[in-house]
Amino acid sequence: MRNAIEKILSARIGYYISSGLALALLLAPVSASTAQAQVLESNKREVQVAQAEGVASQERINNLDDDTAQLESEYKAVLQQLDTLRVYNQQLRDLISAQIAEIKITQRDIDRVTTIDREVVPLMLRMVEGIDQFVELDVPFLIKERRNRVANLRKLMQRADASPAEKFRRVLEAYQIENEYGRTIEGVRGTVDTNDGRQLTVDFLRVGRVALYYKTLDDAEIARWSKKDGAWEAIDTDFVSPIKKALSIAREQAAPDLLLLPIDAPETVQ
Repeated sequence: MRNAIEKILSARIGYYISSGLALALLLAPVSASTAQAQVLESNKREVQVAQAEGVASQERINNLDDDTAQLESEYKAVLQQLDTLRVYNQQLRDLISAQIAEIKITQRDIDRVTTIDREVVPLMLRMVEGIDQFVELDVPFLIKERRNRVANLRKLMQRADASPAEKFRRVLEAYQIENEYGRTIEGVRGTVDTNDGRQLTVDFLRVGRVALYYKTLDDAEIARWSKKDGAWEAIDTDFVSPIKKALSIAREQAAPDLLLLPIDAPETVQ
């Protein structure tokens, strides 16, 4: 019984095997064509992918070239700016060095100014005192104006808001004015107190610092200042004409000319 079953199973298996082999042989050409088509399609897709990747790669290369060119241009611009900055910085260093040298000179001058101030201030005070004494001892012309100038100098010396330079300038200016009086001739009208107590309106004639005269408006009196006596001294009316001529010259109403006027004899220096 067992053997019979085995024979039946063997026969069926052989049938199935022979049937499958025949089916495989029949399907073999169809499977080969399908496989080739699949391979071709796969190759086509790979080519397309490769082409797409090539295009993308080329775009990336082009973009990299553009970026590289831009970076190169920016690099050159930065180098040019760097060279310009180096030149500018060198110029600034030179300027700073020059300014430092000037600061040292200025500081040295400031230090010297402090010393100069200590020396100049006493000198200016002595100069003001000297011009004051000079005015009081000099021929008394424009005496009020000159005394006011000295008084203003004394006030200026006490002002804290005035610089030593301004004070010194004003003192020198006063000396220059006094010096100018010695080189000019002047005719002015004013009043005079005579020795006998009268006050007269007169024409004054100043000839440098050599002599000072006055004559009344009616030409009735003429006098000269006596340095020796410190008072007015009447002189002969014969000098009225020379004095009038001198007044015309002083007022630029006549051309300069030689004048004959009485003056004090020069003193002998001891």
